[in-house]
Amino acid sequence: MSKTISNRQRFVFSEEEIRGLPPDQPYLAYVSYADWTDGKFRMMMHAHDDTAEILLVLKGHGRYAVGLHRHQIAAGDVVVSNAGVLHDEVPQTDEQYHTLCIGVSRLALPGLAPGQLIRPGISPVFYQPEQFADLAQLFHQIERHLAEREAYYQPLCQSLMLASLQLIRRMTDSRDSFSLHDTETTCARVERYIDAHFAENLSVDQLGRQFFISPYHLSHIFKQQTGYSPKQYILRRRIGEAQMRLVNTQDTVQRIAAGVGFEDGNYFSRLFTKYIGMSPIEYREFRTGKD
Repeated sequence: MSKTISNRQRFVFSEEEIRGLPPDQPYLAYVSYADWTDGKFRMMMHAHDDTAEILLVLKGHGRYAVGLHRHQIAAGDVVVSNAGVLHDEVPQTDEQYHTLCIGVSRLALPGLAPGQLIRPGISPVFYQPEQFADLAQLFHQIERHLAEREAYYQPLCQSLMLASLQLIRRMTDSRDSFSLHDTETTCARVERYIDAHFAENLSVDQLGRQFFISPYHLSHIFKQQTGYSPKQYILRRRIGEAQMRLVNTQDTVQRIAAGVGFEDGNYFSRLFTKYIGMSPIEYREFRTGKD
């Protein structure tokens, strides 16, 4: 599999084609293969308002945050993220790390709210080798058909996606004994607040006043529970959102920078390049350029 070709998010339908799809049926939005070997293609903290994701860890290990919970993940794991739920992937940087992911929009599964692959409060990380092998086969077929774009590739990819959803339902239906329990800690409230206001001019002092806690104590408990200082967390959230907009919109870099909280577009570009390994323009071309 060629890294140059595969380190890309392949979209299945154009915006015009999406408008013509049945509004009450899910559709495969994209497939994305990621190879972190060279230190590039970092995808930081982000959420998809109307798209749920299924991610396969093909190689390596690392940490994956879904909502307010952090999980250790490794090759063979399946990670599901409901639409609208913040997630963040941090691979072990001293080894090869490959993932393959599909995004499904307009999802409406029986017994679940729109956009949900799994009930809230259930652990989103699964290790079931037989199911993983089946999903990997389906996902690779989707990726191949999208790359080749031969006749009828869209309905074929749709069918493969629907088969994948049935496998995911089989995995999630037996997960009751692995429930997670949300506790409304100060750190959890701060995370939710940052997610809603990351584009604003936030500071640790302001967050301390908002939650009636000293900036020093807030920084300590936040770092302890998330692995990041509040400043680092805000930065990751902003850059992750910028990555989403670079791929999914035609907005200029300056407009995206302003939209995620950076007044200086040049400063944004320097930070983006530092953390992602390429400039915003290079990243957009890398993820969306034609083969």
